[in-house]
Formats: sequence, structure tokens, C-alpha cells
Amino acid sequence: MGTTTLEERMIEQRDTNKPLDKTKIHEVLSNDRRCRVLEQLNKTNPRNLRSLADDIAAAQSEESPAPRDLRQSVYVTLHQNHLPKLDSLGIVQYDDTSKKVALGDRANEIDGFLEVVEHGHLSKSEYYFSLVLLGLLTTLASSLGTPVLDLLDPIVYATGALGILLVSTAHQMQQEGFHNPIG
Repeated sequence: MGTTTLEERMIEQRDTNKPLDKTKIHEVLSNDRRCRVLEQLNKTNPRNLRSLADDIAAAQSEESPAPRDLRQSVYVTLHQNHLPKLDSLGIVQYDDTSKKVALGDRANEIDGFLEVVEHGHLSKSEYYFSLVLLGLLTTLASSLGTPVLDLLDPIVYATGALGILLVSTAHQMQQEGFHNPIG
């Protein structure tokens, strides 16, 4: 088995015909600063490195502005480590000369892993699970003759739940930039 050079590994990683390996995605997201880079770029894209580092340091320290030594530490680690790694995977585009950072072509491949749920809100998976569970339970309760729910045929509840699921899924796909595979 031969060894691969760094250049060969980078070419393989940037092969946009293949989706990013889940191990690579988890490796990228295992670092808080890389996650914060992506969160910040999802808010404002593109950014310059200095403002990005300042915002990440402020979020980390919960002080605005963050202490100068923390801002400098974030700047250096982003420049030397995190941004080149994200750039090599195509998740961001980083120009180390101009210090400009933007989301890359492959950023959308990790969006689902970055879902941030505000306190008191449902995640997408919780929403879909609840919708399917509610549809199943109302259909079952109607078929068992539960008072009030037995006023409608169980097929009405099943069809309603599937219809809401279809509309919700279509809306999510449209929001995430997917195209209709049928039309």
C-alpha cells in the first residue's frame, strides 16, 4: 500500500463529486471555533478574518469586546489552523493574503449537522418525529373508537398527517435549496 502526499489528500478531499465523509464532518465540527466560524459566516458572508475572530472571541468570552489576548489567540488559530483545514475541505474559501473568508461550495453538506435549536423550540428531527407520532396516534385512536376522534374515519387522520408531512418536507427542501426532482 503506497503513501499519499498531502497534495493528493487535498485533491481527494476537494473532489466535489463525492459527498464529504461523515468522519471528516464530525472532525470539523468537533472543534468549537470551527463551528463558530460556520455560524458567523451563515450570519454574514463573506467576512474579513479580523472581524470574524473578534466576534468568535466575544462569543467565547461572553464579553464585548473580548479581552485582547483572547482576540489575538482566536485570530492566530483561525489563520494558522482552522481556516486552512476548512478551506482544504471546500467548506470555506479562505484567502490568507487578503484575509477574506467566505462559505465554500461544500458548506451546505454540513448544514444539517449545525442545526442550532433555540431554547423552547423543536429541532427538525423532533418536529418530524412529533408529527408522525401524532398522526399515528390519532389514526389509531380513531380506529379504536375513541370518543370525538371516532367522528372521522381513520384515513382522514392518516391523510392529514401525511399531507402536513409532505408540505413541511417540501418547505424545508425549498429553504435548503433543493430542487423538485419530479418537475
